[in-house]
Amino acid sequence: MALSIEIRNGYVYLVEAKTTKTNVSIRNLLSYEYPEEWVSDSGIVNVKDFSNLLVAHLKDYHFKDKQAYICINNPSVIYRELNIPEIDERKIPLLVRSEMMSTLNLSPDYIMDFVVLSEFESDSSKFLRVLAVAMQKSALESVLEVLKLCKLNPVAIDSATNSVLKLVKSSSQLKENEQVILADIGNGHLRLYLFEDGEYGLSRNNKLVLYSEDNHEEIVNAITENINKMIQFSYTRSRENELKKIILTGSDHLLEDIQRNVKENLLIECEILEKPSFVSGKFENKYVNAIGTLVRK
Repeated sequence: MALSIEIRNGYVYLVEAKTTKTNVSIRNLLSYEYPEEWVSDSGIVNVKDFSNLLVAHLKDYHFKDKQAYICINNPSVIYRELNIPEIDERKIPLLVRSEMMSTLNLSPDYIMDFVVLSEFESDSSKFLRVLAVAMQKSALESVLEVLKLCKLNPVAIDSATNSVLKLVKSSSQLKENEQVILADIGNGHLRLYLFEDGEYGLSRNNKLVLYSEDNHEEIVNAITENINKMIQFSYTRSRENELKKIILTGSDHLLEDIQRNVKENLLIECEILEKPSFVSGKFENKYVNAIGTLVRK
């Protein structure tokens, strides 16, 4: 058994599941709200209250597992796509760190990680396209302090983007020879991913601040408008294959209305993300990041 904890802006999503190399069997799901000021770009600033609230929910809703997989889905994580020469694997982390510090003018106290997205050639030389992430050491330490206070054992810490990539990689809804936009709809936030030929192309993060949370139609329209902007951007890509469809995931109560709105107003095929074949048990779209964190390669 394993426990996945996704830390979003103002929300925590919990997934408890039995995991193997080929399957994630969900046993328990829960989401709850916390004051947004408890977490900032520098990490969890109110460690004690954050921990107490997490412990209370784990106890009240019978989450038993102590092996914790953490998904960071808030502004404390910085993303950057880099093209680097194909070199000895042992030297890649140092090169990525150097490129990130130089490009983003980061201080030495940032912790870096990366995932290789693809390989390509240019002028007869081989390169790697990598998705790099950076997080302040203090922010990571605040997460580890929370786990310590909650008596949880940290197994892995993942970024939201990498969690989504792992989850949708095997989805039959992403096919080669297509451009597809995946929209991950959160509470006040929207992350849009562009996939090309079945591979991750890029992502855009949008903070939805111009709508009333109590106005359902306004929320749907605002999200549809942002999806349309991403569609327009996709047309600027020098690709042979045009955009084929939009896939929606995230806040389940919004998905069907957004799907209808996209089809009627943007005139493009729109689907809701299906439960991946390797996931069993109860599935809700809003937990895709937390579930993806449990997928190990």
